[in-house]
Amino acid sequence: MTTPRLMHAAAVALAIAGMTGGGTAVGADAGATLANHELASFDGGKTKLSAMRGEVVVVNFWATWCAPCRKELTLFNGWNAEWKERGARVVAISIDKDARKARRFAEEMGLSLTVVHDGPDGLARALDLPSVPCTYLLDRDGKVVGVVRTSSQNELALLKGKVDSMLSGRKTPPQAAGMGSSATTPYNGDSR
Repeated sequence: MTTPRLMHAAAVALAIAGMTGGGTAVGADAGATLANHELASFDGGKTKLSAMRGEVVVVNFWATWCAPCRKELTLFNGWNAEWKERGARVVAISIDKDARKARRFAEEMGLSLTVVHDGPDGLARALDLPSVPCTYLLDRDGKVVGVVRTSSQNELALLKGKVDSMLSGRKTPPQAAGMGSSATTPYNGDSR
């Protein structure tokens, strides 16, 4: 007999497992690209995602001109506060041309998560981002285990559930490669 709880769990597992990249680089190549790319912090420092190995990392690409990004960054900021003591973090990567504009935006938003600037010609180009926001989920080994190409509340809830499962050690579907489409802004390399 199938219970509603079992049906819901199966639907969540299928949604995560059935994600498709739709033009966004996923898998080992994306993991290596993300890990090895140098990112600039607003204080002039440099970092790489490979320095965060051992943590679950949610990598969110955003821009000041992207309306759905504002809501999503607020949500990620709260999740980051919840996760940081448990071994996960959110890294928000601005793809704006103007780092000063991105910095002002992050300050106005009161973001406490890790915010870096990479511009339109860095990872956004290397990963062939189809839209913003676009979010990659990396496991503790830096492997890409999910890509969310939308700001859909349902799909972001699936992402949060996957991170929570990874942090608690519960089994999650193996490869999650992209979730549907909802409120996104097509990205054509123009970061205004």
